[in-house]
Amino acid sequence: METKPRVSVIIPTLNEEAVIENTLRTLHENKERVTLEVIIVDGGSTDSTCQIASRYADQVIIMSPGRGGQLNRGAENSCGEILWFLHADSQLEKDYVLDIVKTTEQGIGGGCFEITFDSKGFIYQCIAWSSNQRAKWFKSFYGDQGIFVKREVFQKLGGFRPIPLMEDLEFSRRLKRATKVQVIQRPLQTSSRRFRKGILRTLLVMQLLKLGFYLQVNPKFLSRVYGLGRG
Repeated sequence: METKPRVSVIIPTLNEEAVIENTLRTLHENKERVTLEVIIVDGGSTDSTCQIASRYADQVIIMSPGRGGQLNRGAENSCGEILWFLHADSQLEKDYVLDIVKTTEQGIGGGCFEITFDSKGFIYQCIAWSSNQRAKWFKSFYGDQGIFVKREVFQKLGGFRPIPLMEDLEFSRRLKRATKVQVIQRPLQTSSRRFRKGILRTLLVMQLLKLGFYLQVNPKFLSRVYGLGRG
């Protein structure tokens, strides 16, 4: 009799060939400790992302791009008791999945990890500290913190909203109202590549987007601002 996965790891991708193999290899090692499935939902990569993913993942799903839609599709095709939404450039250790399982066994319905960057400069330490304080006190989570949630809670919330940006922040806002959440006080390392166009420029754009989100500015407009910020 096939064992039902305890955790379903869902990773949205788009041209992630440079980072995806390391993440998937570590997840494969986690299978020694926790029964899990790994689902890649690709938004139409033109590089070798899908070919690499097929060597490790239980499923590789290809669809039109859009992070919220990709996350929902992965959840729809998963069967784990716990859903863990992970970024392709997250750098893991063997027992992160076990930390999630232990946390949910304590009555926690969802949450995330603290964050750290692969660049160790002072400015990155400040950004990580600020993000961790926001998550701790306001329970506002971003996707690069590895959001996890019990399946029953995710289904109750109806998944991620079909918006072009800030789907993670919007989801965490509803999540904290629906269940008890927790930030696992262990850093999940992510790439600093988003700052390649300039740290101050990127920080300014991120803060403007966050402000726009809280002021309920049209998500399509915010998405255009984000695109200009990356250009």
